[in-house]
Amino acid sequence: MSVERSIDQLLDQARADVDSGWLPACQIAVARHGELTAFETYGDATNDTRFLAFSCTKPIVASAVWLLIGDGLLDVSLPVEHYVPEFAANGKDRVTVEQVMLHTGGFPSARMRPTDGADPARRLDAISGWTLEWEPGSRFEYHAESGHWVLAELIERLTGADFRDVIADRVCAALGLPRLLGLPIDQQLDIAPLTTVGAAAGTSPPEMAV
Repeated sequence: MSVERSIDQLLDQARADVDSGWLPACQIAVARHGELTAFETYGDATNDTRFLAFSCTKPIVASAVWLLIGDGLLDVSLPVEHYVPEFAANGKDRVTVEQVMLHTGGFPSARMRPTDGADPARRLDAISGWTLEWEPGSRFEYHAESGHWVLAELIERLTGADFRDVIADRVCAALGLPRLLGLPIDQQLDIAPLTTVGAAAGTSPPEMAV
């Protein structure tokens, strides 16, 4: 199947999901070989509408970490506590930076509210209090609410700047993108409201938020 046909099918499915009422809106962008080949928005939104990215922020945060690796400031084979001594509490001294990045760190159920993660003192307090659930590096399990906050702490320790500013300067600006994290309230007016769709939680299919 050609790339063009695959993209057409993707766009057709997105349009159908919106037309059926299953999704209130959908925005799709596809880039290939450095060129934007498709950018379409369906439903109650426009191409200028911004959507909540949720866990898509994780690779954005990780990309700043990759830059620090390239700068020679970060060795992923070292324990996190080498850079953030407070992280070592509760037996986490053997967790490496690489294991955090690969979601094999051993604390997948650890939680961090976004408002706490955005505050350096509360973020460090939460990180210090986390405990291990299994031996670091022994298995993979998605660290949904924890791993990227450790990376945020590493970014701030190694640069001396707010991790969101580092990402804006070194990742977003370099790619010609607007600021993606830490937007002031007055710059959030064009973000689409969160809408819950699908079956109720605990039923099949699972609830989805878009």
